[in-house]
Amino acid sequence: MFDVMEQAKNAIEAYNTALKASSANIANMNVSGYKKIDVSFQSIFERVLNRGTAAGIELGGTNPRQFGSGMALSNVSLDFSAGEYVSGTGLDLAISGNGLFVVSPDGGSNYLYTRSGNFEIDANHNLTSNGMQVYGFNSAGTVVPITGLPYGNKANYQWTSNGVLQYSDAPTADPPQYINTGYSIALTYFANPSGLTQAQGTAFAESAASGSAATLQAPGGAVGSVKPNNIEQSNVFYLSETIDAMELQRAMNGNLTVLKMASDIISQFINKLS
Repeated sequence: MFDVMEQAKNAIEAYNTALKASSANIANMNVSGYKKIDVSFQSIFERVLNRGTAAGIELGGTNPRQFGSGMALSNVSLDFSAGEYVSGTGLDLAISGNGLFVVSPDGGSNYLYTRSGNFEIDANHNLTSNGMQVYGFNSAGTVVPITGLPYGNKANYQWTSNGVLQYSDAPTADPPQYINTGYSIALTYFANPSGLTQAQGTAFAESAASGSAATLQAPGGAVGSVKPNNIEQSNVFYLSETIDAMELQRAMNGNLTVLKMASDIISQFINKLS
C-alpha cells in the first residue's frame, strides 16, 4: 500500500503545480504581452515484473506482467506564440515575429525583454513599458534610452511602419504634421525564447537556456516587423485553459481518493493487529 500512496502523492504534487500554472494563466489573460506557462508530464518508475516469453513450437508465449508507472512533471516552459492584436493608441506598438522590446528597470545596469508595447511617457519624458525605460536607436544609430521626448500625451505620437517614433503638436489638424523625434525602436530576439525567465511584470530575463540576446536591430529580418497602433494581447485562450484546469482538478480528486483508500486499508490492518 505504501507504494500506492507514494504514487498518488507524486501525482497530486505534479497536478497541483500544473493547476497553479493554469491559475496564473487565467489571472493574466487580459494582461498585454503576457506569455502563458505550459506544463507537461512524464511517466516514472515503471514496474515490470517480467518481460514475457516468446511462443514456441508447442507452447504459446506470455505477455509481460507490468503494473504501469507513476508520474511527475516533465517540463514547465513559456509559450511564446503570438497573442491577438488589438487596436491601441498612436504610442502603442506591437511586434509581428520573434522580436522583443528592450527595457531596463535600473537605468541600464540590467536589461529585460518584453512583448508589451502599450507604452507610456513618464514625468521625466522617458518612453516606458510597465514603468521600465524603453531602449531604441538615436539618429546616429546608437542604442540609447528613449528619453527627452516633447511634452504631450499618447495622441501626440505615432510610429511608422519601420519603427520610427514621430511627434505632432497638433494631431487633430487636417492633415496632421508629424516630425521625427530622432528615435526608432530597437528589437532583439533569442534562439530559445522559451528558456527566458519571468522577471518584472511581463518582462523576461535571459538565462543559460535562452542564450544571449541577439544584437539589437531595427524591425525587419529575424526580429520581425512592427504593427503601429496595435497592442499584443495575452496568448491565453480562456476556454482551453478552463477545460485544462477542470481536468487537472479531476485528476487530483481521483488520486486523493486512491490515497484515502490506501490509508483506510492500512488503518484497518493496524486495528486488526491491535
